[in-house]
Amino acid sequence: PCFFPRWGVFDAYDFLTKKRAVNNVEVPMYYVEESHPAIIDKEMHTAVQLEMERRRAFAEKYKISKLDYATVDNPFAGRVICGHCGSAFGRKVWNSTDERLRRVVWRCNKKYKVKGKKSCENKHIDDKVLYQAFVNTFNAMVENKEYFIEKWKKELKSENVLVRYKAKQFMGILADAEKVEEFDVIMFFRITEKDGKKIIVSLLDRTEIEVVVE
Repeated sequence: PCFFPRWGVFDAYDFLTKKRAVNNVEVPMYYVEESHPAIIDKEMHTAVQLEMERRRAFAEKYKISKLDYATVDNPFAGRVICGHCGSAFGRKVWNSTDERLRRVVWRCNKKYKVKGKKSCENKHIDDKVLYQAFVNTFNAMVENKEYFIEKWKKELKSENVLVRYKAKQFMGILADAEKVEEFDVIMFFRITEKDGKKIIVSLLDRTEIEVVVE
C-alpha cells in the first residue's frame, strides 16, 4: 500500500482493492515538519493571537459584546468609553421625527441604568465632536511625527510581538502622512481603539492623546 498525509491523518491506500483506510499504526507513520511554506509566519501568528486576546480583554473590561459592531456608518460603536464610570457610550438620536431638530449624540450607557434615575454624571457628546476629535488627534501625530517615529523605533526592540507589529504598522502609516481636514473612516479603524469638553483618544500602539474640541 501507499501512505500519504490527508487532513492531518496518514491514510493507507490499497491499489488492489482501490480502497483507502486510516492507518492505525499497522505500518510506520511519519510526521513531517517544514514540508511547505507557511501561509503566515510564526511571528504574525503570535501577533494575531495576542491581538485576539487584547480585544477579548477590552470587550470584557468595558462590557462590550465585541468591537466588530463598529461600521463605516457608525465607526464609534463600542469604542467610546466613559471617563467617569468606565462604561461604554451608546449612540442616541434625539428628535428623530423632525429632520430640522434631529441630533445624534453619544451618552454613557449607565447614565440612566434605572429609568428616571441618574447613575452616571457624565455629559453626552455630540456625534460631530467625536469625528473632529479624531481629525485633531491624527493631525497632532503628523505635527509631532519625529517624536512618534522615535518612540516606535524603540518599540521595535520589544519582546512583545504585538507591540513590535503595531510599531512597524504605525511607522508605515505616519511616514508620508499629511494633515487631514475631514474624518477618514479607514484611517480611524487602522489606528484607534476608543474615544473617551476633554476627550482622550487611545491608539492601538497604547498612546493616549488628550483632545480639546472647542
